[in-house]
Amino acid sequence: QEVLKFGVKSQTLTESGPAVKRPGESHELTCQASGFTFISDGFAWIRQAPGKGLEWIASLDLGGGGMKYYSPSVRGQFIISTDDYFSAPSMFLYVGCIDFLHCDAAFDYWGKGTMVTVTSATSTGPTVFPLSPCSSDSATTFTLACLATGFSPASLTFSWTKSDTALTDFVQYPAIQRGETYTGISQIQVKREDWNKLDSIKCLASHPVGHLFTSVHPDLMNTVKYIEPTLKVCFSEEDNEVTFSCIAKDFAPKEHNITWQKNTGEITGKIDKIETISAGRAGNETTLYSASSFLSVEPDEWSKGTTYTCVFERKGKDNISKSVTYKESTTTCDGCREADVEVTIEGPSIENMSVNRKGTLTCEVKVNKGRVEKIFWENSSGKEIAGSQMEPGKGKQSTLVHSTDITYEEWSQGTGFFCVVEHDNMIEPLKKEYQKDIGKKTRPSVFMLPPVEHPKAERVTLTCFVKDFSPPEVFVSWLVNDEEAGSEYDFNTTSPVESKGSYSAYGQLTLSFDQWSDSDAVYSCVVYHESLVNTTKAIVRSIGYRTFEKNNVVNLSMNVPDTCKAQ
Repeated sequence: QEVLKFGVKSQTLTESGPAVKRPGESHELTCQASGFTFISDGFAWIRQAPGKGLEWIASLDLGGGGMKYYSPSVRGQFIISTDDYFSAPSMFLYVGCIDFLHCDAAFDYWGKGTMVTVTSATSTGPTVFPLSPCSSDSATTFTLACLATGFSPASLTFSWTKSDTALTDFVQYPAIQRGETYTGISQIQVKREDWNKLDSIKCLASHPVGHLFTSVHPDLMNTVKYIEPTLKVCFSEEDNEVTFSCIAKDFAPKEHNITWQKNTGEITGKIDKIETISAGRAGNETTLYSASSFLSVEPDEWSKGTTYTCVFERKGKDNISKSVTYKESTTTCDGCREADVEVTIEGPSIENMSVNRKGTLTCEVKVNKGRVEKIFWENSSGKEIAGSQMEPGKGKQSTLVHSTDITYEEWSQGTGFFCVVEHDNMIEPLKKEYQKDIGKKTRPSVFMLPPVEHPKAERVTLTCFVKDFSPPEVFVSWLVNDEEAGSEYDFNTTSPVESKGSYSAYGQLTLSFDQWSDSDAVYSCVVYHESLVNTTKAIVRSIGYRTFEKNNVVNLSMNVPDTCKAQ
């Protein structure tokens, strides 16, 4: 990298901007003076290589007859000159063959310096996207984050704006190199009441190759509650058409899409399709919505063995579907038909699988009509799992819950399990399958970012950045002096963000000034991921008040950011 500064006895100096050059290329640096001329002044260029002292390069003495002087070590590589200084005071430094330079000046007045990055690697602009806002339910502020990936060279600067007004109370962490490119992250805190009134906050990433921005919207909140609808499908027959209705009741948020399928394929012979939506009651501060879709088809499209399926779709969530199949005994209905039972399976928690290496599958059976006679579990071979049978009593049945154990190996390998329900109205038992999706496993990289102080709240936030892992299931826990962090600490983990087939997330631990300033306390983030099963099983990164500066981590105030040092 090269930073060149111009020194002169003056008041205002304006230098040319930063540039990226390849080794051997030439470049011209300029410096303009405002409000004065160079008639009787002397000026010079100074350089400073990384980790070395100041080195004089060239100077021009206008008061001494315009004599030019060059350092013997750089003779032939630089040309210093000036224009008609009587009218437009400017001076130039032509660099014939760029080397890694860093410059400063020892004069009465200094220029700000010009950064010239010299690299043989191809310059690449960043990809910029927001991370989901992070906050606990009781917090008064949200932490927003902006991630820039895949850029080179490392010189990238973040800035934040709200309604075209610059925000200064943010933190930028040092860029992290991975291969030939870099990743950078910036964070800013926003009050909860302000965030709820905003359309978005913009994050701008400035890089020598170009400038890119992204917006952090309220709908990115990881606290948005998704409520699944109750889905019902029924039909009615007339002489000239058959009408199917699909009702999705009490769901949130509002955005959704309802589609229809015939025997899992495209519908032909469609007559009409109508959709409606309405806002319903509010539950737990969440507005619930209901929607309906009506499909009319020709009578010959409804025959023996035909199945029509209503599919409720939402971005980022699994589809929900309900079907109705033609039977010889089918009669028209006065209202929506309701399934005898509704079966759902809840998988094991990531915490249990990561820490305890085992978990529980839970089968929930909602009984709408008739009686459930038996519930049991089958393995992927269709054999009943020993000891998994449950026979409900003779009392009232509404919702039945039955569980079975699953090992870490079965879970990570995608072994299938079936919850089997026998009902007195069913000829064949109803089976519901659970199977974890498996794919390529990529080991995460884990970084303990610099601590962030919040002076007004007298709090400190520690951030553990986990990146480039796959599959997306990851668990981040925190230890205090090698013991699990208790309820006196506030900690959370963001939902994984996907980028080019891999995922990134970060966990945060918030503590008081008194807890952080305890010189004997050590705080550790522990990252569990299934790609680590054959090695260390977890990755640990630690930090403490007494040791964090020695570990090359800088404490950054959200009000007055200090200079970042690479970790």
